[in-house]
Amino acid sequence: MEEQCFYCDDTFEDSYHHGLFIYQNEHVDKALCPHCYSEWLEGIKE
Repeated sequence: MEEQCFYCDDTFEDSYHHGLFIYQNEHVDKALCPHCYSEWLEGIKE
C-alpha cells in the first residue's frame, strides 16, 4: 500500500512510521517517511 509523508509529501510503499499530531483539537495519526520521522522524534525530545 502506498503512503504519502505528512511533512514532505514523498510517496513510499514500505518502511514508514506514524506520528501523532494535534489537528483541530483532536489527536491525528499521520504517516511519516523515515527521514521526517527521525526529525519529528528529535523535535519532540526538546
